[in-house]
Amino acid sequence: MKVEKADYIWAVLSFIAVGVTFHFGYLLYGLLGIYAAMVLLFVYHIYRIKKRIANTEAAYGKITGYRTEKTSREYYYPIVEYETAEDELISAVYTYPDKKKRYEIGDEELIRYDTNDSLFFYFANRERELTEIYYRSIFFGGIAAAVLVVIIIALSI
Repeated sequence: MKVEKADYIWAVLSFIAVGVTFHFGYLLYGLLGIYAAMVLLFVYHIYRIKKRIANTEAAYGKITGYRTEKTSREYYYPIVEYETAEDELISAVYTYPDKKKRYEIGDEELIRYDTNDSLFFYFANRERELTEIYYRSIFFGGIAAAVLVVIIIALSI
């Protein structure tokens, strides 16, 4: 997930909203406003990703290895080599982690790469990975927002 200028603006506005609404005694409303801004920001990200997906071409990529990352558990990032329509040979690391090695080295998988940035690709059958973190955040944030609304109603009675 790439951090953009809009993300920084959202973070600063969130801090301001918390401070101002807390000062005036309306912190719960401020938190709901932050959630609404978060939804708008995530919808913007989803739109940008879907727009980028529309500008992709299909190719077969060969799995040449894995990059691993170990935090609390081990994650695997497949390294894929593919040829663009302009006969450019690309070797790139997939940007989304996996908890297991999904592909064997040497396997050929259908991918889609961005024609404007040929290092960006995704596996054709795993397109939803590009946006699922945003949808999941909106859903769980919605649950938290609903709890805040119930608290606001309970406190106003």
